[in-house]
Amino acid sequence: MDLAFTIEFIIIFYEDLFVYFNTIVFNKSGMMKVLAYFDKLVEPDNTQISGLRRSILEKSLKNALFFAKSVIGFIMFLQILIVLYNLNHTGFSSPMMFTIPGIPRESIFFYPTNVISQVVLYYATVPMIVVSDVVIMIVIMYFDGQLSAITEVLVQLEDESVAQEKGGDIIRLIHKEHTEMLEKFEEVNKSLWHTYFHKLVAGLLYICFTMFTVQSIKESFILAVMIVQGVLVLMYTLCYFGQIIRNASEDMSKALYMSKWYEMQGKDQKHFLMLMMKFRYPLELETFGFGTVSVYTFVQICKAGISYTTMIYTLFY
Repeated sequence: MDLAFTIEFIIIFYEDLFVYFNTIVFNKSGMMKVLAYFDKLVEPDNTQISGLRRSILEKSLKNALFFAKSVIGFIMFLQILIVLYNLNHTGFSSPMMFTIPGIPRESIFFYPTNVISQVVLYYATVPMIVVSDVVIMIVIMYFDGQLSAITEVLVQLEDESVAQEKGGDIIRLIHKEHTEMLEKFEEVNKSLWHTYFHKLVAGLLYICFTMFTVQSIKESFILAVMIVQGVLVLMYTLCYFGQIIRNASEDMSKALYMSKWYEMQGKDQKHFLMLMMKFRYPLELETFGFGTVSVYTFVQICKAGISYTTMIYTLFY
């Protein structure tokens, strides 16, 4: 089991470093533009969408905050259980199933050094993954709020009088807001394209190594369940928020489809047709090897983890 924990720590360090360099170093300028765009979204202006957007964004970000607190609380609870289990399993000497070389067991420094350093190491690495996931949640919910605000404005076009009198103004406003949002979403998607790939692959490796090790050396099933549970929660969170952005984009397209476009003036109908062409494909988070990130992606990863583990176990045993 110590080999499995060592390999998982290597994966955790790799994931932390990649997320840092990908977000802060390589895509810093693009992310700064996106953050400036988020500041603009919450600033009041004279447009029809401003008030709707502020109220919807407030609700969306509250939901993201609640979801983030729930995930962090659950992961921290699992971490405590894992540390306590490992301490009991190793005679209160190795919370992470390994010992620091160079310190003999007879030394008075053996227990305090191993326990303190390993606990600090564990709680300094794992939360970094959770924090990066929380940042992704908040970023996606900003776009979800903007998409929902656009949808609410489009719903007004279901009224014939509004479509006749204000249809052109609403179409031009939606085109402007959607174009600006799409530009910033591409910046985010370019960064998350790499981040999602490495996070999902890392989660798949966690599952494979944990399940394979438990099957191989007949370790306690409880520890494996706790580890796999934490990994599944994090992966589901990532995939679920990918599904949220797709659903919000599809709702926007449906609202456009249900509008009374035939009540608009001729020139406004032409603009409406151009808008329909832009809305033809929903906004989606994509990543290499997994395609579109959605709840279906999570199901596929779970199936792949079980299949790969079974295959490796069959080859070696």
